[in-house]
Amino acid sequence: MKIAIVNDMPMAVEALRRALAFEPAHQVIWIASNGAEAVQRCAEQTPDLILMDLIMPVMDGVEATRRIMADTPCAIVIVTVDRQQNVHRVFEAMGYGALDVVDTPAIGAGNPAEAAAPLLRKILNISWLIGDKGNRVRTAPSPLRSSGSRQKLVAIGSSAGGPAALEVLLKGLPKNFSAAIVLVQHVDQVFAAGMAEW
Repeated sequence: MKIAIVNDMPMAVEALRRALAFEPAHQVIWIASNGAEAVQRCAEQTPDLILMDLIMPVMDGVEATRRIMADTPCAIVIVTVDRQQNVHRVFEAMGYGALDVVDTPAIGAGNPAEAAAPLLRKILNISWLIGDKGNRVRTAPSPLRSSGSRQKLVAIGSSAGGPAALEVLLKGLPKNFSAAIVLVQHVDQVFAAGMAEW
């Protein structure tokens, strides 16, 4: 997978490079030190995946995500040192199309492979999402029988990339929508409360 790193902290860039080195199929094709540079680089050479920091000079990760998804869309995972402190920004970036969030791997961890594992799992999931899914067998859902007297309920489930889709879907509902809505969103436990507020 062709990966770009957008981060203004050399230590974080090095931590990401070391983590990615555990998977030979991953190739870092460019590194940008701020969001504006990332937007430009992405237009010149769009990667399969961008590992995007949130807080950077010139242009932050939220605005860079918005512009990249508008101009040269690709998979974006937010990588941050403190997910809980940045929960609002994380969901804002997800609203613009970022697929997921992960902590920056600890560069001095006792077990580097273990420190890299959460990032590598996220990338594996993203590669599955953006990869060829054409060979999967798809089955049509069974038709529902209506009794006419039941209350209406809409159930929505989503995973990586879901917050952006949910935002579009929920904003598109009419104001007089009469059915109850149940949302199930795959999200890290740290973000559950923030997601509910968002």
